[in-house]
Amino acid sequence: MDYAVIGHPIKHTYSPLIHNTNFKLNRDNLFYDKLEVTPESLSNIRNIMNENSLQGINVTVPHKETIIQYLDYVNGHGRTIQAVNTVKRVDDKLYGYNTDVSGYKKTIIDNHFTYEKVLILGAGGAAKAVLLAHQELGSNVTIVARRKESFETFKNKKFNAITIDQFDGGEFDIVINATPLGLNNEDPFKVFKLDLLSNLTDTVGYDLIYNPAVTPFMAHFNKSINGLDMLVNQAMLSYEIWTGKAGNKEAVKSTLKQFLEESHE
Repeated sequence: MDYAVIGHPIKHTYSPLIHNTNFKLNRDNLFYDKLEVTPESLSNIRNIMNENSLQGINVTVPHKETIIQYLDYVNGHGRTIQAVNTVKRVDDKLYGYNTDVSGYKKTIIDNHFTYEKVLILGAGGAAKAVLLAHQELGSNVTIVARRKESFETFKNKKFNAITIDQFDGGEFDIVINATPLGLNNEDPFKVFKLDLLSNLTDTVGYDLIYNPAVTPFMAHFNKSINGLDMLVNQAMLSYEIWTGKAGNKEAVKSTLKQFLEESHE
């Protein structure tokens, strides 16, 4: 194989479908697969890449932060938020990048959303990527977490940090669900007391979850978006890092969307 995604567990990933579709469309003689890598074996990532003839990898949970100690260099957004989702091998050196930040930011720009006041639900790794994207866009960001301790892992403190019990609502341009709530039909509105929000008519609900395509969270908003665009954007940015070429985003997105729809029939 030429490229792969590593994680634990990894069986439900759509990365091979995305990248192999893109390779085929761009007539690349390349193959992308998935590799189950446990936290205990992550320290052997260099050997794992060598044994599988990998020129690059994508990195997903739970390795995005812990892999950094095994890389030679970390660039750009990866260095800023200390989380890497893309690794490129150059000779015997491993370079780490984060394409989640730019992948998310591109969806905001492409959809022409207003983003002056932003509310992020959750304080995990996804929230850190969204936070940095909105700080680069000049947004005023509030993050709501279940526990105050969650904010201790943020090196960047330039946001309003509040816990659920402190949240008293308000008006926001975008509300982002950066938690797993919704994967099994849960509703973050109840958990995060979002009934306190005012004027939802013009507020965009952005759920980073992309499967299911419509979540209970999204149903509360007149305007909503799921995480499919971000998923494809960050993958195409990884492809650009690896090959220096632009990916075929719209065709890949269409293929993935059709696959997800058929899998739910």
